Amino acid sequence: MTLLGWPAIESQEVDGWSVRFSSGITRRANSVVSATMPASMAQIETAVDEVERRSAERWLAPTFQQWLPASGSWLEGYAEKPGARSSERSSEGPSAGDTAAAPHVASEAFFEGQQRLGGLLERRGYEAVAPTDVLWMDREGLPEHAEWDRRILVNETLSDEWLDAYVGRDAVGGPSGDDSASRMVHRRLLGGGRSRFYSYLDEDGIIAGGAKVSLVAPEGSATTYAGIYALWVREDRRGRGLSALLLDAIFNHLVRLDVSGCWLQVEERSTRARAVYQAAGFSTVARYRYLTRAH
Repeated sequence: MTLLGWPAIESQEVDGWSVRFSSGITRRANSVVSATMPASMAQIETAVDEVERRSAERWLAPTFQQWLPASGSWLEGYAEKPGARSSERSSEGPSAGDTAAAPHVASEAFFEGQQRLGGLLERRGYEAVAPTDVLWMDREGLPEHAEWDRRILVNETLSDEWLDAYVGRDAVGGPSGDDSASRMVHRRLLGGGRSRFYSYLDEDGIIAGGAKVSLVAPEGSATTYAGIYALWVREDRRGRGLSALLLDAIFNHLVRLDVSGCWLQVEERSTRARAVYQAAGFSTVARYRYLTRAH
């Protein structure tokens, strides 16, 4: 589901893994997701070799997502117990991780394979970076009466103004220089799939914050889910509650669209953002980190 919400520029398959390349822009769009694992270490090594070869062809650092049990789930701590068996499960069965956002992260066998992959990559000199939580909210958790601030606009297409504001969000003066290649990749990443773009306008009518929401329907299903991506606030407007205002506008829209749930991903180091999301009602259902090696 998360792959559909943030489609890479180029996506390939290696032994059941989704290998994504997007000119090095964002880790998410330039990493491997191993939703299934080869049966043997020899097969895993062969698959890693192939990923490294294809990454080198593109002058990109090979990067893998390694999934970990979510804190509070019945599988928490399994990563430290590679010999665990199903008899050691809590009688409550799976709770966290078993969602549309991360349907593959709910079994001992999966985490055992992820641990083998992580061990192999660390032996090859890969570095663990950017531990990330996947947060989830069911349809029942969406606030029915969230208010839509009149300063927030929504569009179905990515505008040049939104893209410029997003690229320049960390600098008051906006983006510097004219990196047309980078802008093209950003446009393709952000504009991929069925999306909504939210914009908070300041007193001068300039975009001071925004978010992209991807609306995703699994193949063959009439059910729609929402992924919240690229929720940002301009540097000079941070700390004023704009993220919460954007979330309320998104919730207002998603209730009317009757989605069955929504997810977002946030790095563990982003403590302020995590606090905002938890206060809004999101809960952690899965975790991953990236393993990468300089090329």
